[in-house]
Amino acid sequence: MTGAAVGAPRPAETADLPAAGAHVHLMGIGGAGMRGLALLFDRAGYVVSGCDRAPADALGDLAAKGIRVERGHSIAHLSGVDLLVRSSAVPADEPEVVGAKVAGIPVMRRARALGALLNGQAMVGVAGTHGKTTITAMTGHAAAAAGLDPLVLVGGRVDAWNGFTRLGDGPAIVEADEFDRSFLELHPTLAVISSLEPEHLDTYGDWESLRSAFADFAGRTRNAEGLIYCHHDEGARKLAEACGFSGTGRGFGYGFGDGAWCRLQEAGPRTLRLSWPDGTVDLTLRVPGRHNQLNAAAAFLATLRLGGDPRAAARGLSEFRGVARRLEMIAAWPDLTVFDDYAHHPTEVAASLAALREAYPDARLTVVFQPHLFTRTRDFADGFTRALTTADEARVLPIYPARETPLPGVTSELITGGAGATAAPIDRDDALDLVPPEVGVGEAVLVFMGAGDVTDLAHAAVRRRAGDAVGA
Repeated sequence: MTGAAVGAPRPAETADLPAAGAHVHLMGIGGAGMRGLALLFDRAGYVVSGCDRAPADALGDLAAKGIRVERGHSIAHLSGVDLLVRSSAVPADEPEVVGAKVAGIPVMRRARALGALLNGQAMVGVAGTHGKTTITAMTGHAAAAAGLDPLVLVGGRVDAWNGFTRLGDGPAIVEADEFDRSFLELHPTLAVISSLEPEHLDTYGDWESLRSAFADFAGRTRNAEGLIYCHHDEGARKLAEACGFSGTGRGFGYGFGDGAWCRLQEAGPRTLRLSWPDGTVDLTLRVPGRHNQLNAAAAFLATLRLGGDPRAAARGLSEFRGVARRLEMIAAWPDLTVFDDYAHHPTEVAASLAALREAYPDARLTVVFQPHLFTRTRDFADGFTRALTTADEARVLPIYPARETPLPGVTSELITGGAGATAAPIDRDDALDLVPPEVGVGEAVLVFMGAGDVTDLAHAAVRRRAGDAVGA
C-alpha cells in the first residue's frame, strides 16, 4: 500500500493563490480552522474579510486584527473579492458561493487554501482517527519550550494561545483532518498518525478507501522526516508496516510494551518514562488518561524530529494544561465535578470515561452523551453502547444532525435499546437537572460528551447551581 489514493487531489501550492495584497474572503470564518487560516492570510499580506452565522461579538479576536467580519452570508460580501474560501460547513450551493462562481471569483476549500499557504516548508501534519487536536496542541507546547517558535493550527481552543493558533516563525504544526479528504491537500515533511480505524465512512464509503487515503498522506514524508505512528494502535501499526516505514530509519513507533521505537512506561502517578534508542526522559502530565500518555509520546517524538532538545520538550509537555472540550473541567464543587468533552466515536468515549475513572476512582460517574450524525450512530451504535455502559449511569440525548438529514429508524434508541438499566434516553430539560441547584453530599463526576451543541447544555447546567464553583 504505497500508491496515492484513488481520486486524491494534487496537493495545493502557492501558485494556486492570487498574489499578496489581493482580497480573500472566508465563509465560515468563525470555525476553529478558519480563524487560523484568516490569521495566516493576514500575515502573508492579503486583505482579509469573512462572514459567519455566529454573533459578531464572538469573533472579536479577528476584528482586533483589523479583519472585517460580517454576520450571516450574502452575495453583497463579494464586492472587490479576488478569492473566496469556504469551510467544509458551508455547502457548495450556498447563494454566496454560487454568486462568486457566477462572478468569476475563484472558490477554494479551506483545506486547499491552507495547503497553498504552507506546503513547501517544514511541516508536521498530525493525523489519525482520534487524538489529532490534543497531539497538535501538545507538539506546539513542546516545540515552543524547545525554542523552535512553531506556527501551530489546531482544532480546539488553547488558553495559553488565547485561541486556535500560535503564530510563530518556525516549523508549521498542523492538525490534518481526514474528513472530506482534507488532509490530502497537505504535503507534510513529517507525519504523525495517532490511530486508524473506521470513521467518516460517509466520506470514504468503506474501510479500504480510508486506509488508502492515510497511506497516501503518510507516503508524502518518505523522502523527508518520515512517519511517527502509534505502535500501540493496530490500525496505525499495520499501516506503517504496509507503507514500508516500520523497521526503517523513517518510521518511529511509540507505545507501551516491546517492539516500539519509543517505549512508554508508567513511572508514578501521571509520570511517564519515554525510552528511545538515544535516551530516556521522564515527564509528569497534568492531563489524565492512558490515551493522553500516548498523545504526549507522539508530541515528544515530533519535537525530537524537528531538532528540539528532549529535556526542554518534556518540560513543555509537563506544563500542558489541555485543550478546550477535551476532558475540560468546567466546574467543581465539593460534591460534583463537571466536564465538557468532545468524544464522538466509541473509542474516544471509552478512553475519556476510563481517564475519569482513573482520576476519580471513588466517584459516581455519569455521562450525558449526544450522538453526532445519523450515519455514525447507525454504523457504531453497538460500540457506543459498550463504551457508555462503563459509566455508572449514561443518559443519551437525541442525535445531533450536523450536515445530515434523518435516516429512517436511526435514533438514540439504537444505543440505549440494548444497554439495560445503565443507559437511557434523556431530553435537554432533564439533562439540566443533573446539576442540582444546591451542593449535596458524596462525590460525583458528570461529563457532557459529544461533538455537537452539547457543550452549550453543559455550561447551561453549570450556571443553574447557586454559588461559585471551585477548582475549575
